[in-house]
Amino acid sequence: MIAIAIGCGNKPAKAPPLEDAPAGDGGLAPVELAGRFDRKCVAGDLEACRNLGVMYAEGTGVSPDPRRATALFGQACNGGNMPACNHLALALAEGMGVERQPAKAVEVYQRACDGGYKLACRNLGLMLRDGRGVPADLVRAEGLFDKACKGGVPFACTNAGDLDAARAVKGGAARYREMVAHYKQGCDAGDPTACRQIGIAYLEGRGLPKSSSAAAVWLERACMPDDPVACRLLGAMKLQGLGVARDAERGKQMLARACDAKDDEACRLLKAVADSLGDADDAGVVGDGRQVPPD
Repeated sequence: MIAIAIGCGNKPAKAPPLEDAPAGDGGLAPVELAGRFDRKCVAGDLEACRNLGVMYAEGTGVSPDPRRATALFGQACNGGNMPACNHLALALAEGMGVERQPAKAVEVYQRACDGGYKLACRNLGLMLRDGRGVPADLVRAEGLFDKACKGGVPFACTNAGDLDAARAVKGGAARYREMVAHYKQGCDAGDPTACRQIGIAYLEGRGLPKSSSAAAVWLERACMPDDPVACRLLGAMKLQGLGVARDAERGKQMLARACDAKDDEACRLLKAVADSLGDADDAGVVGDGRQVPPD
């Protein structure tokens, strides 16, 4: 069971949402907040323009309008608001309210990165890693991830660790050390995916001594903030008593938590557990595995 669980867990981190939440304004209702941002934007407040753009992009307090959102991001970006440039680049990369233009997105991400906005450096690294709008360049991507990681963007640390893991096959022990260091930075900075990747590294003995008990500690750190893959892995471990005390009930709870978070493999495992318990009941077996004597 744990082998099946790991098989779907050891993947590069999925990029989290790239948007920043709009800055609040005194606890106003969303409709009132949108109106206030609108007035401030008209008066030349670039941050208000960006915040209003986020509200139009998300449909908060206003009807969703990707085209209007992107126009506001462009207005704020042209005035020198670097977070707005990051939003604009995302819109260009994904075709939100405008025609998809990945090459132009790369240019705008570069502008925001050069302007000191570290999240844009991370996003530019993703474009270079994946070869979107520009030829793939893993060396440059690695440098951008590292820059953003050191600048306080935890997801960038995870992305850097993923690159290290992919290149460690040829790079040897040094690459694995860098992988672990990046994942630990990401985990400590708040990205549960990085915590989970350390747990998997312990399970597989990649760059760390193979240890299911150590893996459980890191998977617990990842599961608590609701990383479904980590919850699935830890749930499978608890069902089997692998590195942790066997606790079938808690294991099922963790699988259910992962399943509720749309982890398909956790749902399959949970069904398999339920089916096996049903078979045990049909055979007259109680929860601890003892045979029930016939009447």
